Amino acid sequence: MKRLIFILAATTLLAACAQTGNPRDEPSEAKPAAVAANGEAAYADHCAVCHETGMLGAPRAGEPEEWQGRSTLWQAVLMDHAKTGYYDMPPRGGKTDLPDDVVNAAAEYMLEMTFRNRPGD
Repeated sequence: MKRLIFILAATTLLAACAQTGNPRDEPSEAKPAAVAANGEAAYADHCAVCHETGMLGAPRAGEPEEWQGRSTLWQAVLMDHAKTGYYDMPPRGGKTDLPDDVVNAAAEYMLEMTFRNRPGD
């Protein structure tokens, strides 16, 4: 079940990252590494303070059990919450000018940290 959720989340997030549609973006072969780096940096700069500690009830990255019981559509919900905010979580980690592709990459990075290569998968 965890593997299925991860596959669905990864597929959804990869599709979202691939649909930037800006012709001035970097060449496609350079974009994945740049987005991944931005996702890790954006997570560290804007998400980790709460998602590493559980501050304000945030589910901690790397702790899949804390993500249990969330919406069955949680990968889509996560992307929406990352962009628009949710309860005490500010939109875009508090940085309103953070581009969608970086927000998406930060969420994908957090999902990978949480669900990749877990025992029992």
